[in-house]
Amino acid sequence: MAVAPEHERNVLLVTGVAHAATHFAELTYPTLAVVLAHETGLPLAQVLGWSFAGYLLFGLGALPAGLLADHFGARRMLLGALGGMSLGLVLAGLAAPGLPLAASLAVMGLAASAYHPAGMGLISRAIAARGRALAVNGIFGNVGIALTPVVTAALAEHFGWRGAFLVSGTVLAALTLGCARLPLAEPVAEVTAPSAGGSGNGRRALPLFVLCLAAMLGGISYRGNTLVQPSYFAAEVSIMGFGTATSLVYLLGIFGQYAGGIAADRWDLRWAYLAFQAASLPALLLIGVTQEVPLLGVASVFVFFSLGMQPIENSLFAHLTPDRWRSTGYGLKFVLTFGVGSLAVWLVQWAEATYGLAGVFPVLAGVVALMVAAIGVLVFVMREPAPAVVAGETYPV
Repeated sequence: MAVAPEHERNVLLVTGVAHAATHFAELTYPTLAVVLAHETGLPLAQVLGWSFAGYLLFGLGALPAGLLADHFGARRMLLGALGGMSLGLVLAGLAAPGLPLAASLAVMGLAASAYHPAGMGLISRAIAARGRALAVNGIFGNVGIALTPVVTAALAEHFGWRGAFLVSGTVLAALTLGCARLPLAEPVAEVTAPSAGGSGNGRRALPLFVLCLAAMLGGISYRGNTLVQPSYFAAEVSIMGFGTATSLVYLLGIFGQYAGGIAADRWDLRWAYLAFQAASLPALLLIGVTQEVPLLGVASVFVFFSLGMQPIENSLFAHLTPDRWRSTGYGLKFVLTFGVGSLAVWLVQWAEATYGLAGVFPVLAGVVALMVAAIGVLVFVMREPAPAVVAGETYPV
């Protein structure tokens, strides 16, 4: 059952701020790694490797965070995530390169793991127009993704990499206090009514398994691309700074998120999911063979579709999971997306050492091709349409 309109706005605001902050904290390091590698004289692959534990915990922490959100409330988990991320950023600014910095990034990753299961679960229960709300929430996340490279690069230029971490952590702490003051009503989860249009648990099990497989492959692609793009733009784009180039590309993802949200509220979710992800594949293949403005163009097209599919994917998880365990279901998703997806750190290291920076993108395209194949299987095993409107609920579109 949805909450009152004023509380819907607060749900969107708090989850939106937390989403933007999560992706800002998550993506601060790939940009600063370029600065840190130059300052220390160490290979970029080694410096990027210090982020592995943080990205692993970012994923593995999602399932326990989802369980806690289902039992103790999403609001507590969201505020805890914000506070923990601000602490991790400050610790990273005070840490020495190497193991201490890796440990600080691990603290930040563990705290950030709570956002997605708690935030997605709260939105899916509290707001009637689920697809549109997930799209708006995705836009907040995309703003965080898009602003992180340029803001982080600017902070590093003025204050050094340590100052960039410290300033970011201080601002996030202030945002945490602001969010804590907003009233936010959480609806009580429905215990008995299934949320998948009357489908039984057995009929949902196989589609959910295939959806999890697709989400896992999408997580590897996402992490790999966010890791390598700043470095690749630094090498192949001379008309602007690499931070600005990365931010410009991800700004287009805002429009992709909104388009994906409309599709999630209007179309059969299965076919929308397949269409968006398949459309991203040609652009990803072209990234590694282009430079300058054409590179920015094809990278923007890839981001439009690869991030635009997220409201559709999240709506599918809501369609296939019981309301009572919605945050836990999202926790499972993000263990796969961000936990298993953290293996992309090693995949990127191997591909860069073997084929060079440009050669990373065909490898990642192979991952996306497997994801498209998995979604094709999903369309087949679900058989019946996956409607945007769940039985018994009204979503204004």
